[in-house]
Amino acid sequence: MTDFADILAREIVRLQADVVDTMQANDQRATGKSIAAVRSDSGEEYARLFGPAHAKQLRDGRRPGQRPPIEAIKEWLAAKRLTLNPYAVANSIAKKGTQLWRGEDARFKKPTDTFSGPIAAALPRFRAGLVDAARSGLRSDLVAFTANRL
Repeated sequence: MTDFADILAREIVRLQADVVDTMQANDQRATGKSIAAVRSDSGEEYARLFGPAHAKQLRDGRRPGQRPPIEAIKEWLAAKRLTLNPYAVANSIAKKGTQLWRGEDARFKKPTDTFSGPIAAALPRFRAGLVDAARSGLRSDLVAFTANRL
């Protein structure tokens, strides 16, 4: 019988890989820092998926307001090989929000499925693994019980 911790560990690692695959498929990779920030951890009774601090912006876009960090904009522009003024880009985002936030990014519906899609796909697999493990355990227990009775 596969135990609960094994099922948790297997599924959280698979979920991590699915999130990374989705980010790459959605072209949400520039510097690689967002993908590197996706990691998982599991133990006997828990499993956790960690994402980048800006996961909400990956999903919904950045709303107008405070100016994003200039260094992050510079890194993004360099990774995308764009020759825009990073201060102008940051000020534009602060004033109008990102294209994703405004619903003007043709690549995405808002919110993106960066995390929700893989999580929705993982839940049935996780449930099925638990059900299979429980059935296997019950069969083993019943065989042992009946063997001791005969």
